[in-house]
Amino acid sequence: MTTDTRFSKTTRRVALAGALLATSALTLGPVAAEADDMPTIRLGQVGLSFYAVTGGVVHEILEHAGYNVELTVGSHAEIFPQLGAGEVDILAATWLPGGHAALYAPVEDVTFPIAPIYEDARFFWVVPAYVPEDAIASIADLAKPEVRAQLPKTIVSLPEATGLTTGGRRVMEAYGLEEAGYELVAAAPGDWLSAFTEAVETEEWVVFPLWQPQWVNAAYDVRPLAEPEGAYGAPDTAWLLGHDGLRERLDESTLRRLAELRIPVAAVTEMDRMVNVDGLSPREAARAWLADNPEILADPNG
Repeated sequence: MTTDTRFSKTTRRVALAGALLATSALTLGPVAAEADDMPTIRLGQVGLSFYAVTGGVVHEILEHAGYNVELTVGSHAEIFPQLGAGEVDILAATWLPGGHAALYAPVEDVTFPIAPIYEDARFFWVVPAYVPEDAIASIADLAKPEVRAQLPKTIVSLPEATGLTTGGRRVMEAYGLEEAGYELVAAAPGDWLSAFTEAVETEEWVVFPLWQPQWVNAAYDVRPLAEPEGAYGAPDTAWLLGHDGLRERLDESTLRRLAELRIPVAAVTEMDRMVNVDGLSPREAARAWLADNPEILADPNG
């Protein structure tokens, strides 16, 4: 796989057109069989766009191999039990060993890891780049009186079950931020994002819990804050997981192709930006990346 994860300007301009031509552009090897003769593979993903673009790549691989694909989208709390029950065959993707550890534990005995799709999946807090670095370089700086005077006391995060928020509560404790007057609030994704974008529009200071891969990193000029206490833990790897029953339903060649799938974290971020800024669908963004990385779908036998 090419290590150049950036989309060229030309690729960005033609991404949508390329997606519409995906059938001809991506038919690089013979499809395994007619879709009607193949089992349906149930692909699951959490309902956030950076999961959707990763799932889109997996979806393309499965369809290219001739499989019918049934997509199931849900919250973290919904999708992991469905994987454990065999209602979902493949989950794209699970952050391990830390981010999704509590959700993974109940399904570990009935699932198997297929591939470490991308590395350096991690949570962090950012500030807009216009906030002076000599004022805020680290999360520890938030407790300074002169910084507290500039920042809203509410730090808006995602819903409670997410790793961003459960880890964020450890951050609050590690740096004494409640004692400093801050509150970490779990909110719907739309409220989480608007707390950031509304502040940026008027160049107000704001602290924003974020992660990678995530499109905001590519669309806005933000600066991650140092987190010397390591409250969020070490970076994770995003794993493609399969239910044990998948081995009986997926041919060895396709399973091997999935096992070899690697997507640089910067490429996932860029695909996510293409969805949220350029207006492509997750599948179209996935096809644009695959067009730049044709070896993913190429016939290994030439």
